[in-house]
Amino acid sequence: MIEKFLLSRITRCVLTVAFLTAGVAYWQQFFVLIETADTFFAMNLGRYVLEHGIPHVDPFTIHENLQLVAQQWLSGVFFWEAYKNLGVNGLLLLDWICGAVAILIYWRLCLLVSKNKISALATAFIVGLLVSTMFLPRPQIFSTPIFVAEIFFLEKFTRTGDAKFLLPLPFLSTLLINFHAAVWLMSLVLCLPFLFVRNVRHVKFLFAAMAGIILGGLINPYGVDAMTYVLRSYGISLINAYVPEMFAPSAQDLQGKIFYATEAAVIFTLAKFNAPWRYVFLSGGIIFLAIMHTRNLILFYFLATLPIAYAARNFSAGKFFAGDGRQNFGTLTLMFFVMLFANTVPVIKTLDGGLDALSLPLKIAFTAATLFMLYNLLVVRRDGRILHPTILPRKILSLFVSAIILGGIFMTTTDTEKKSQPLTHTNAIEFLLRTERPENISLYVSQGYGGLAGSYGIRYYIDSRSEVFFAVNNGRKDIFAEYVDFINGKLNCKDFFACYDFTHIIITNDSPFIFNALSRDKNFRVIYESEHVDGCDVVRCKIFVPKGRD
Repeated sequence: MIEKFLLSRITRCVLTVAFLTAGVAYWQQFFVLIETADTFFAMNLGRYVLEHGIPHVDPFTIHENLQLVAQQWLSGVFFWEAYKNLGVNGLLLLDWICGAVAILIYWRLCLLVSKNKISALATAFIVGLLVSTMFLPRPQIFSTPIFVAEIFFLEKFTRTGDAKFLLPLPFLSTLLINFHAAVWLMSLVLCLPFLFVRNVRHVKFLFAAMAGIILGGLINPYGVDAMTYVLRSYGISLINAYVPEMFAPSAQDLQGKIFYATEAAVIFTLAKFNAPWRYVFLSGGIIFLAIMHTRNLILFYFLATLPIAYAARNFSAGKFFAGDGRQNFGTLTLMFFVMLFANTVPVIKTLDGGLDALSLPLKIAFTAATLFMLYNLLVVRRDGRILHPTILPRKILSLFVSAIILGGIFMTTTDTEKKSQPLTHTNAIEFLLRTERPENISLYVSQGYGGLAGSYGIRYYIDSRSEVFFAVNNGRKDIFAEYVDFINGKLNCKDFFACYDFTHIIITNDSPFIFNALSRDKNFRVIYESEHVDGCDVVRCKIFVPKGRD
């Protein structure tokens, strides 16, 4: 009896985890480590930390003595170790683990807020789908579960009055400052809504916890400089104008439409269901941040949606999932066979020709999901209970999870666009390294490709760490402002290249002004040229070197 109970409990736990994290698992199958990915400079940093220790002067660019606060150094270590040992699949595994942890904590938070298992599960599943595309190998995959965990402990303390739930906050602060120092100040800001209670003891303990958060934040290689990094890196007009993640969400695209619809739902629940003041201030503040910058959408879905879980606390699925469910037996049976068909088609199609195209992790996921489907159909059928009205809803749930996974894998095997991902700059850099040693190269390449060049050990002009290239952070020069002026034609092309004495310049016709100017300049010669068709455009890439260079 005990063994049967434990097996049933383990099965339910596995099913719940698979259900809640199915969206993340699904979208990870479409991940491509593109050439402009910020992951490259994060991995470069992680590799450098492991080989040389914590840097205080930037070691990657051609610029001398740039002061550096490597605010994501621990994230870089994890990214590099995952990539070094398992390649891109290692990054995908790390993404899924962090996404799963964040969603599961959020589910427990919704359960704490609503005390309703069905509404908590539904809310967490929907939010898991909405945030799934945002779990990419960037520091936010570590900071997000930390923030969700902090809110969980704050809510637990508020509901129980037990101060022991505040003890993990300094530890979370230490993790956050080392994984993603740029957002550390949020760990203090998130405490503020929980001060709005009529309980002096509560406020005193919360202030003590905030002091602990500050002390925990000091445990990092850069001290106060890391804690105040956000004050020197945000609100800069040039970054807001040129960095896509700093743009405001647009209602013109699907992501923006979903955000504004969800925001309206949150505001409606705040007004309609008399939510506690801490939810009002928490959601209001996060909504304000999300409206300003797209990068904050992941926090919006995890933190600002708590009023929806609170409003659904009295939700009941009624007879559809309760009692003997006989009134809905026909509907349930139809749903079961529809979900079974949704599983069977991708299994047959993948086995018919796409299985060899799958990587090992996807083959494992494919096998597990297929066995999951067969378990529902064959194993339970032995007891004659598979179509019983009290059993059928759980079987539909498990089939739904496997359908998401199998459908995603099937689409992966037929995604020709993913397979033909161009490697324009990668090919150019690898050509260059056939005759040159990385340490002998001083490279100009567009900002988004700096991290890629650095992954080959090449020193370059600029990369996507935009805030690093302002004098307020590096103590030397506003390099980002200079770069913006250069690509906009405000600086003379010949003078710019002469000033930095680049040994090589990689340019595509995506920057037509510079590409055409160098192509006409007799002081430069082309040592490499390629082109490929990207949709309706032809992308041409050239490597230029000064003519006087041997």
